Amino acid sequence: MSAKILIIDDEKGIRDLFTYLLQPHGYNVSLACNGLEGLEKYKQDKFDVILLDVHMPKMRGPEVLKIIKEINPKQKVIIFTSGSDPDFIFENKSQELGVHKCLNKPFCIDEVLSTIKDVLHSNDTSPVVN
Repeated sequence: MSAKILIIDDEKGIRDLFTYLLQPHGYNVSLACNGLEGLEKYKQDKFDVILLDVHMPKMRGPEVLKIIKEINPKQKVIIFTSGSDPDFIFENKSQELGVHKCLNKPFCIDEVLSTIKDVLHSNDTSPVVN
C-alpha cells in the first residue's frame, strides 16, 4: 500500500509541484488549498504524513498543526515556509509544536523527496526537527 500524503498549501503551483513529484514515486496525494479544507480532509481520512505551509489565508499553518496534534499527537508533519518572513519565525517553535521537519521555500527537489522518505520510514513519532 502506498503512503498517503496530505498537502496543505494555498499556492496552486506548490500543490501541483508536489503532485507531479510524489505520484510517480507511488505516493497517494491529497490536496487542500487552505487550512480549513486541510482539516476537513484530515478528519475524513488517515494520512501517513502531512506537508503543511505556514502562511495561508483562512487558517495559518500553526493553527492547523495545533488542531491536528490535538486529534493525533503522533501524526507526522513536515512544515514549509519562506525563510524571509520576519513576522513569525516558525522554525523556533516547531519542535514544541510537534513538527518532524521544517523545509524552506524555495525547495530543493531532492531534499523534499529524501525528507518525506526519512519521515515516513522513521519509527519514531516524536519530532525530529533539524
